[in-house]
Amino acid sequence: MEKKTLKLADYIQLEAELNGVVNQKNGEKVFQGLLSQKLSLNVKYWLTDLAKKIKEQTDACEALKNELIKKFGEEKEGMIQIPFFIDGEGEEKIKNPALISFEQEYSKLLEETRELEYKPIKLSDLASIETEETYSVFFSLLNEE
Repeated sequence: MEKKTLKLADYIQLEAELNGVVNQKNGEKVFQGLLSQKLSLNVKYWLTDLAKKIKEQTDACEALKNELIKKFGEEKEGMIQIPFFIDGEGEEKIKNPALISFEQEYSKLLEETRELEYKPIKLSDLASIETEETYSVFFSLLNEE
């Protein structure tokens, strides 16, 4: 097993790289995840294990994000939201100071680091994959041998 320290923002990116991204409005896949590629059973096993570890961190990060939304948001129609703008004088709109505070705290959260322990995967294990996608965080975990 190897260890690497990643920012929480990298964990979120890595989860997308492994599992893909789906447009929430129409269900269309907008980014093909590495786990949806044709892989050897051995590589698929270790990538699935990695995805589980990543999900633990991203779920915890999402919970913290929701706490920040509650802290800075307003309840409207049973939902907590942070409006983008507040009314200024006349027709002028002003960016909501609560949104600015939320963005600052959330940015700090995404910069926090966590150690990831994972089974190293060799670049040669993925040689048969042909893809148009780029998996930049995942690439940082690969061994060249």
